[in-house]
Formats: sequence, structure tokens, C-alpha cells
Amino acid sequence: MSSPDCLQPHAPTPPAPADGHAHSHSHGAGHSHVHIDPASHRPEQRRALVLCIALTAAMMVVEIVGSWWTGSLMLLSDAAHMLSHAVALGISYVALRLAGRAPSDRTHYGWYRAEILAAFLNGLGVLVLSIWIAVEAVHRFQEPRAIEGPEMTLIALLGLAVNVATAFILGKAGATDLNTKSAFLHMLGDTLSSVAIVVGGLVLWGTGWMWIDPALSLLVTVVVLIWGFGLLRESTSILLERTPKDLDTDEVRTSILSSVPEIVDVHDLHIWEITSGYVCLTAHVVVSDLPVSETHVIHEAAREHLRQSFGVGHVTLQFESH
Repeated sequence: MSSPDCLQPHAPTPPAPADGHAHSHSHGAGHSHVHIDPASHRPEQRRALVLCIALTAAMMVVEIVGSWWTGSLMLLSDAAHMLSHAVALGISYVALRLAGRAPSDRTHYGWYRAEILAAFLNGLGVLVLSIWIAVEAVHRFQEPRAIEGPEMTLIALLGLAVNVATAFILGKAGATDLNTKSAFLHMLGDTLSSVAIVVGGLVLWGTGWMWIDPALSLLVTVVVLIWGFGLLRESTSILLERTPKDLDTDEVRTSILSSVPEIVDVHDLHIWEITSGYVCLTAHVVVSDLPVSETHVIHEAAREHLRQSFGVGHVTLQFESH
């Protein structure tokens, strides 16, 4: 027997407070179905994304014009990054809108997985654009082009200001979910790229070294590639429904047995994430021969313990007699 679905929360569990335990938002028996209001799903992140999209798109246009004017590959590479970031931010925003939809008979866990798909697509976009910039940088080593250092530096300084502003906006909104985190990493990567462009422009301005432009482009690309691979690895782990890296299955099993004395054994234990912070758990639990009405109390005790201790937001237990 499992707990009725109407008693199950359908939203990510908030981050644990300083004492290491997650806040409990469960409802007792007899309460109505617990659904989230679509407008209340990560509202700060959504507002931040809209503002960042506008700033990023505007700066992208400036850098494209600046690249044509100065001949700088670094400005063009940064404009390409800006384009990827504008698309990534747009995908992240759409994903948050979808994730705010209530569950239905066909989407029992809602649309939360859209956030992870967005993070995965953002990671792929970072890799593809980074490879393109790396290839173009190699060509620039073979065929150097004249670059206007002062103009390039001024445009890079403006781009740096925009990137710092957008990274600050996203960071202040809270990059607690993988989707917003992916957008935040995009902006950090572009901030680093802008710093490199400013440095490259100053060096080029003072020395005339044309090779500094493709060299710094390659350096930024390597750093962004590392971030992109990390993002793909984390989003793929969730898509494959692997156990969250901060949870140990044996530890969870032992904790259930020690905290709920009526449960004498736990097997077929499965733990996975729907999206960042929304952990689900199913298990078969063995109890003594009890009336069905008493298993409900045991289920509630186990569910509350798992929520408080491990941040598990959705628990389904199948009871078996000892």
C-alpha cells in the first residue's frame, strides 16, 4: 500500500537551512491536493532572466558592429557567446514558465524536467560555439589580421560592464536550480571573455602583437569548455535518473530503519531527481502484521523523516508484511 497521491507535494524541496535539514512543507491527512501556483515558481529568477536577455541582446549587436569595425576576432567570438547566452537565457526562461505548470493526468510530476532539458541544451550550445571559436582562432594564427586596438578595448569595456551586471542580477536572484545555474555560468563565461578582450586590447594597443587576439580567444574557449562539460555531466545525470551525488542509498536505508522503528527492512530503494531540488524516492518496506490504517501513520513518519533529513520531496512506499 502507498500513500494517496493527494498527500504528496509536487514541487522542489527548498534548500536546507544552516542546520542541514530541509524545511518541511508536507500536509497531514485530509488536506487537499498540493500543487504550486505557476506564477510562484522561481519568480525572482524569471524576472532576472527577462532583464538579462534584454541587456545581452543589445550588447551582442554592439559587438557584432564593433567586430566588423575593428577586425577583432575576440569581439566576434564574444558576440557569438552573447548570442548563445541570449538563446540560453531565453530557453531557461521558457523552461521556468513550463515548470510552473501544474501536474495533470499525463504529466504526473508537472513540467519540471523542462528545466533540465534547458540546461542540457545550453551546455551543448556552449560546446558547439566554443569549438567554432577555437577553429577560427587557429586560422587567425596562420593569417593574422589588422585590428584596431583602442576601439576594440572601448567596446570590450562596455561588454564587460554588461556581463558583470547580468551575472550580478542572476546571482542575486539565486542560482539554486540547475537551469538558472546554467544561465549564470554562461554569463560568468562571457564576463571572463570580456576581461580577456580588455586585456588583449590593451596589449595590442601598446605592442601591436596581432597574435594576442587569437591566443586569448583560445584561452577563454578552454575555460568555457570546461564549464560546458560540467553542465552537461550534471544535467545528463538527472536525465538518466541517477541517484543525486549528495545522497547515499545505503545511508538513507539505514536512516529509515533507525528512525522509524515499525519498519524492519527496506529493499528495492530508488532515489532520483525530477529537477534540481525535487528528489523522489520509492521503496518496499517490511513491517509487522498490522492493520492497513496503521501503515498510514508509518508512511507519514517515514516521509517526514526523509524530507527533514535528506530533502526528499516525493515519497512512495509499498508495505509488505514481515
